[in-house]
Amino acid sequence: MLDYAFIELLESLTRDEIRSLRKFIVSPYFNKSAKVVKLFDIIIKYHPNFESPKLAKEELHKKITPELPYNELTMRRLLYDLQQLVSKFIRQQYIERKDAESALFTIEELAVRGSERMHAITIREAEKIMGSAQMIDADACLNNFKLETEKFYFGMINDKITKKSFVDTEAGKLIKGITYFISYFMLEAIKHNDTLLNYSRSFNIQRNKKFISQFLNLFDFQRLEIFMKSHAMAGSEIVRAYINSLKAYLYFENDEFYTELKESVVNHLDQFSQTDKHFLFSKLSGYCILKRDQLPPDAMKYERELFELYKILLENKYYTTEASKFMPVDLYRNILIQSVKMKELRWLEDFIEDYGRELHPARKADILNFSYAYLNFARGNFNDSLSWLSRIRMEEFSYHLDIRSLYIMIYFELEEYESALAAVKAFKKYLNENTMVSEDKKTSYENLCKFVTKLVNYQGSNSKTDISSLAVQLKKCRNITSRSWLTEKVEHFERSIRKAV
Repeated sequence: MLDYAFIELLESLTRDEIRSLRKFIVSPYFNKSAKVVKLFDIIIKYHPNFESPKLAKEELHKKITPELPYNELTMRRLLYDLQQLVSKFIRQQYIERKDAESALFTIEELAVRGSERMHAITIREAEKIMGSAQMIDADACLNNFKLETEKFYFGMINDKITKKSFVDTEAGKLIKGITYFISYFMLEAIKHNDTLLNYSRSFNIQRNKKFISQFLNLFDFQRLEIFMKSHAMAGSEIVRAYINSLKAYLYFENDEFYTELKESVVNHLDQFSQTDKHFLFSKLSGYCILKRDQLPPDAMKYERELFELYKILLENKYYTTEASKFMPVDLYRNILIQSVKMKELRWLEDFIEDYGRELHPARKADILNFSYAYLNFARGNFNDSLSWLSRIRMEEFSYHLDIRSLYIMIYFELEEYESALAAVKAFKKYLNENTMVSEDKKTSYENLCKFVTKLVNYQGSNSKTDISSLAVQLKKCRNITSRSWLTEKVEHFERSIRKAV
């Protein structure tokens, strides 16, 4: 197999893109080497997998220059040249796809060359492109900032100042540009600090949380919001939605801020980019998850709200972004778990069938194995569940804890109590040694281990006092995973005792 970085790029290309790439490589403007063209034609025959012994460098050399002995340096140079061409093609594709950015590059170059008339024409073209946008996102804010400031500074250098009104008009361009930049900063700051916070929580990195807290303390977001309202412009709704997402989490105890966030999102979806829809729905669902975990176990308000949000998200494909069309593995996992909590098992089966195919190909097989293991467990098909689990070979960190938990519960259901206790012991050791598991998450899984151990011990005593005490302890325990399953087991034993009396 050919171990070059550009092969991964070739794998991602469609047939139409491959045809365009060949035209690009054949063009004498970009490439003057017939050998590079020949090399490309040989390699691309093995699209999309590129797995063949015929792709060894020695074999490629024989086909390109059969009359010459193998030369490692020559092959490296040809492969490097091809890699550079593929990279340039991808860059060209990006420029052609991004009309606004392409216009800004042209405007900048025309300004350097002092071409006033072409500069003015391209400015008007850029204004038309940006004005026709159906939505304003962070990229659009940044592009508008660049456009307005370019108009101001080019005019300052090249235009004569004859009237005060002219000065006011020109200053207005700069003010508009600054306002766009503030919008860009707010959108990006809120989004990336949120991403950093979630990343830090997932992998238990405390110093990042301190950075986020210090950063947020630098700003008075309420005053920024008032400023944005007083300088209203296209795209203010997305800024308002982002600020509402921040306020919902800052003032977490007040549900009114969640309501404001939800209204600012669902009422203006047609104005938001796909990436912003993805982010804002993740904020809505994330809020519900945090709220759910703080409420009593039998409080279902946010459980139902979360499940309905997931349905909307799936129906409209808000899980995709401009950067990725795949279903995020953490989101997929959360939907899996939530549907079991809501006892929507038929819906879950359809979800796995419809959206399992949306997972990244490199992760799909093992996550589907876990999905069917989880579904079969929920249906009481414990041997089938164990069979699906045994097929998993992945190293996906976010699923390790789920897999170990499921093994423990399956062993208990199959009355293989020694295996269950052995799995508990191994899991506790794993939790103690793994520093990437947050303390909160570690506690929730340790509590599962503790209660499973108590349930196993109950099998030997069948004491009414023991099971009653266990029921009380479980109700008081606020941080525990698989609560519904544990509650079901305890209630089953309580019913058995009542029948025996």
